Amino acid sequence: MLVYMNRALVIAAVLVVLGGGYALYKGLTRLPSVSDVFSGARVATATEKEETDTYVVDAKYPQFDIASIDANIEAVVEGALTQFKNDVALGPPPPDSAVSQYEFQSMFDSAYVGPDVVSAKLVFSTYMGGAHGIASIYGLNYDRETGRELTLDDALAMIGLSLTEVAERAKAELTAKLGSDIISPEGADPTPENYATFIVGPEQVTFVFQVYQIAPYAAGPQEVSFTRVD
Repeated sequence: MLVYMNRALVIAAVLVVLGGGYALYKGLTRLPSVSDVFSGARVATATEKEETDTYVVDAKYPQFDIASIDANIEAVVEGALTQFKNDVALGPPPPDSAVSQYEFQSMFDSAYVGPDVVSAKLVFSTYMGGAHGIASIYGLNYDRETGRELTLDDALAMIGLSLTEVAERAKAELTAKLGSDIISPEGADPTPENYATFIVGPEQVTFVFQVYQIAPYAAGPQEVSFTRVD
């Protein structure tokens, strides 16, 4: 079951304005009740915005009203933000940059809350003054009861396949789809690193290959899905 995020009333927001043109905003947007989410589940969109002369941050990420899971997701976002701010600490974009500020965005367009699994696809997009921004996709998957983050072994057990079998099928599907656009076929080799990003849904597990992992930037990230058998 995918819950497609939509606009909802902002019910909690804090605005702090500091010196030097710096602004910080944090808020929480609650989704209305959704009938196809497992009983007792709630999904919200947490929002964090910052702006300085050097950078702009617009971060949105899911919160499920499950303390350990929410804390883990927030930590992932805050870690990415910290890395971004460290990267921009050297100064503003060069004069020939397409924009006058570095940019960080995080977003998610769907979440799954089942009887056993909580999952969301989170996308971090950064612009650091180059020809274009770069997007990185995170699969956030947790055991709903314990809050434990799911591993690749968990994902493989859900689809009843070995990593070698997944890689064989993924390579065949990607080759049929991309043909000569594949620039790094080794990006789909059966290694844990290549299949570290996955998203669990109600009926399938989807493995995500990052931009440049398999194909050029113009082709975007690639996905290959497998039916759950558990």
